[in-house]
Amino acid sequence: MEFSLLGALVAGLVATLVMSPLMRMASAMGLTQMPPMPLVTGAMMSGDRRTAVSAGIAIHYVMMGTVVFGLIYAAIFAAVGSASVLSGLLVGLVHAVVVGAMAMPMMPAMHPRMDHQPATVGAGVGQRDTGEVQLSSPGFFGVRWGAVTPMGLVIGHLVYGLVVALVYQWIV
Repeated sequence: MEFSLLGALVAGLVATLVMSPLMRMASAMGLTQMPPMPLVTGAMMSGDRRTAVSAGIAIHYVMMGTVVFGLIYAAIFAAVGSASVLSGLLVGLVHAVVVGAMAMPMMPAMHPRMDHQPATVGAGVGQRDTGEVQLSSPGFFGVRWGAVTPMGLVIGHLVYGLVVALVYQWIV
């Protein structure tokens, strides 16, 4: 299977557009207290909630979901010669493990508006006395954002991987 820049970008965007509402639905149903991903990413740039969400939408949808991970997934599919359902699910599972086991526990050390102290389970977004957005640390696999968050993290990344593979396969 050949690498396609256009295929990678389209597949990454479509997968992000599928995965993101699932994340919002899980939060709306009370399954997780994970803050919206645009707020998490945008709060790295600004403590003002509105500015953070605006920046976060560009970061989450365009930069990370479409460009960075779209390209990474497509490069892996090209390297292994397949963008099948199985390869999409496997890459999605590896992505979930890296995010849950490595990135989430390290976030407080890198995020200027995330508590460095462990938060109680179920805490997600708060405000500092200054009015700035304040996020609680997610912990290993996001367990501090709710007991079901780890399962949602894995399912969300499996869905992302599946959609990237199917769209990429269809385009290429």
